[in-house]
Amino acid sequence: MDFASLFPDLKPWVQSLGALWPAQLIKSSSWAFPVIQTFHLLAFATLGGAVLLPSLRLMGVGMTSVPPATIEKTVRPWLIGALIVIAITGILMGLVVAQRLYARPVFLVKMIALAAGLILSVGVVSSVASREGVLTLAAKVMAAVALLLWLVAIFIFGTSFGAAPGTVHLVGAGWLIVMAFGSNTTRLVLGAITAVIVLGVGYVTYGIYHPLDDYDIVMEINRWAVRGGALLVAGFVLWEFARPKTAEVVAQAPARLLGVFTILVWFTVATAGRWIGLGGSPG
Repeated sequence: MDFASLFPDLKPWVQSLGALWPAQLIKSSSWAFPVIQTFHLLAFATLGGAVLLPSLRLMGVGMTSVPPATIEKTVRPWLIGALIVIAITGILMGLVVAQRLYARPVFLVKMIALAAGLILSVGVVSSVASREGVLTLAAKVMAAVALLLWLVAIFIFGTSFGAAPGTVHLVGAGWLIVMAFGSNTTRLVLGAITAVIVLGVGYVTYGIYHPLDDYDIVMEINRWAVRGGALLVAGFVLWEFARPKTAEVVAQAPARLLGVFTILVWFTVATAGRWIGLGGSPG
C-alpha cells in the first residue's frame, strides 16, 4: 500500500513536481540536497530530545524532580522549531524525489505516523504535562485517534514488500525501553525469553534450513518471529508501565503508557524515513 495505489490520479501532478523551480535548483547543485538533508536530520535529532524529555518524565524516569509542565514548556520552542525545519526541508527534498516517495509504502507509513506524532506532542502530551499526568476526555480522544493511526502505520509497515524488515527497529526500540526502565525481574524474564527466541530462530533458519536454498521458508519464520517478538514486547510494556504497584502509580499508569507510546510513534516516523531509500514497491 502506498500513495500511488491509493491516489493513482495524482500521478501526473506528482511527476510535474520535479520540474518546479526549487527542485530544478537543488538537482543542479552538487551540495544542495546533502545540506538540506543534513538540516533535516539535525532537526529530527532536536525533535528527538524535545519528545524524549517530557515523555520520559511522564514515564516516571529522567528529570523526576522537575514538574512535567515545566519540562514541556521548556522544550516546546525546540519542538515547534524542529517541526518547522523538518517541514521545510522535507518539502524541498520531496520535490526532488517526488515520484519515488509516491510509490514507497514507507513514505505513507511516515506520513501517517507523523500525523499521530503531531497529535500526541502538540495536543496530548502538553495537556497531560500541564495537569501533572491527568488525562482529560479531550486528551483521551486525541490519544485514541493517534493510537489508531499508529496501528495503521505499523500494519502497512509490517506487510509491505521491501519495508517489513524495518519493523525490527520498532520492536528493538520497545525492547530497549523495557530493558532500560523495567524492574530487575522484568529484565531477567524478557532477556531470557528473547535469548530463547533468538537462539531458536537461529538454529531453525541456519541449522535445519539453509537461507539460500529455503529462502521463502526462512523469511516466513523470521516474519513470525518478529511478530511474536512485537507481541511479547507489547505485553511487557503494558505490564511494566501499567501494572498495579501503589495507588499513586496506578493513577499515573495512563500517563506512563502515553510516554512510551509517544516515543515509539516518533521512532516510527524516524525509522520509516530512514527506510525510504531501501524499501518500497518492486520496480
